[in-house]
Amino acid sequence: MTARSLQEHLNSGDSMARLAAHAQRLLQFQRLLEVALPEALRPHARVANFRLGKLLIHAANGAVATKVRQLGPSLASDLSNKEAKVTQIEVRVQARNPLPPRQAHKRPTLPGAKQKQGLTNLVQELPGESPLKRALERLLLTVKE
Repeated sequence: MTARSLQEHLNSGDSMARLAAHAQRLLQFQRLLEVALPEALRPHARVANFRLGKLLIHAANGAVATKVRQLGPSLASDLSNKEAKVTQIEVRVQARNPLPPRQAHKRPTLPGAKQKQGLTNLVQELPGESPLKRALERLLLTVKE
């Protein structure tokens, strides 16, 4: 007995085959939408459904939805393909889950007294015109005790 792929399982049953074909069609519409939209809108609009010539697009916010609606007639002609003709485009605002808040940048800890003394000793051992010596001297001036 050989292992069957997920695609083979989806195509095996009649209802599953229809579902797989519909999902494939939505993916195709999504690719076409990404090509048809201006680059700034691409990450903020996605195909949600297609039924009886009506394509449903979810927009991340009202501004994106308005712009996609304005582009509706040209999008309909761009998104129509051999198998399915898009006669109407409906756009709904469907906010996505926001990204988790970014952690505040932690400032590195400044050298303590022991580290400052070590840097001072290093500065004294470096040659007089060394760029490293000048940089360490500036660093030592900014470090408060």
